[in-house]
Parts: sequence; structure tokens; C-alpha cells
Amino acid sequence: MAVAGKRSHEVVAEDRSIEWSRSDYDPYARTKKFCEHMVRELLPDVPITIFRPSIVLGDSRYPQTTQFDMVRSFVFLAGLPVLPFRPHDKIDIVNVDFVADAISTLHMKANPEHDTYHLSSGNDAQTFQELTKALAAEQNKRGPLFLPILEKPFGSIVNTLANRKGTVGHGAALMKVFLPYLTWNTVFDNTRVVAEMRRKPAPFSQYSFPLLRFSREHNFEYPYQAWPESTKAGGSAA
Repeated sequence: MAVAGKRSHEVVAEDRSIEWSRSDYDPYARTKKFCEHMVRELLPDVPITIFRPSIVLGDSRYPQTTQFDMVRSFVFLAGLPVLPFRPHDKIDIVNVDFVADAISTLHMKANPEHDTYHLSSGNDAQTFQELTKALAAEQNKRGPLFLPILEKPFGSIVNTLANRKGTVGHGAALMKVFLPYLTWNTVFDNTRVVAEMRRKPAPFSQYSFPLLRFSREHNFEYPYQAWPESTKAGGSAA
């Protein structure tokens, strides 16, 4: 969704995502916009399908994950007693199993109805208040206090820390990339993919706590298991 550039309080349709008059919020987003442009310019006779996922976070079927970059930001924010956001703003999070299924299904169709799809929660995206309320209920604790007035100071601190080296700097750099999606209150229309898949993504509130608990318990590492000793010694695994 980075192709959309700077947005605020919008529902963005596929055909209105790339508007060259809009500013990109960072060079990373610009590369995605130009990638789509070059594909259409250089391969005009080749059938293409473009998939634009929103914030892909977690699998609705089970808590385990091997992708922890955005999860670190989610867990950090989930642990704060005060959040610098507007409680009724929406955040467009989509489960990875829906994204993967949509890509494989639509890619294999002989004639998909469109050439571009938003893989997102769209208008069903939940608000900060809905998400934090669900997490608080699972943990039997009070939800955070929302203070939107802290948005700019919070952003300034993140930008400053992102220039540091080490764990703190790495975490702040991830948050810096993540932050615009949290403050835009912008969602990406998913009418096309829902119509063709005939189902919607799972609400993040349904699987956010298992993801949170797994990530904390395993310190953001997947608990890989070693190969059996017989295999190490030259045996074969069935």
C-alpha cells in the first residue's frame, strides 16, 4: 500500500492509489510506485496481476510466526499504558493466510476480473479502541489511555532514536516505517478481492492476543527444532 503516498482519513480504491501529484512519505514507498509504473510501461503486452497488501500481521489459524519486524512494533505498542493515537482511527491490518490464499487463487485464475487488488481489511478494518479493548479483555487488564496530542512528540522521539545503532535504533527504525500507517486513519478498499474470494479477512482482534503471547514467550524467535541425531550421522529422514 506504500504506493498510495501521503494520505489522511481516506478509503483508497485500487484505481486511485497511485496519484503522481501526491508526495511519497519515504524512498521505500517510491520504489514500489515506480515498480508498478515500469511493469506497465515495459511489459504492455504481458498479462499482469498486481497485489497490494496492507499491514500483514499474523496468521489467523495459529499464533506461531517467523516474521517479527512488524510484530515487534505491535508488541511494543501493546505494552504502553498511553498511546499517541486517536481511539476511533482505523488501522488496516490483514492476516497472512488470507493474503497468501488470495495471491495463489487469483494468480491461478484464467481470467481474473481485475489486474490490481488490495489485499486488506478495507472498511472492516478495526479501530485502535476495538483492538486495545480486545487485548485488554484477554489479559484481564485495563486498556491504554489515548492522547493524540502526543503524536508529534512521539514521532520526533522515534525519528531521533532511529538514527542510533544497536537494538534500540533498529526497533525505532522499524517503528518509523510503521508509524505513518498508524496515524493516517486510511484504509484500502478490498471490494474486489472479497468479491472474487467470496470471504473476508479475519479481524485482527480474533488472533492478536495469541500472536502477542507467542512473541513475548519466545522473545521474538521461532522455536526451531534440531534435526534428529540419526539424520546428522548420515541417516535419512522419511
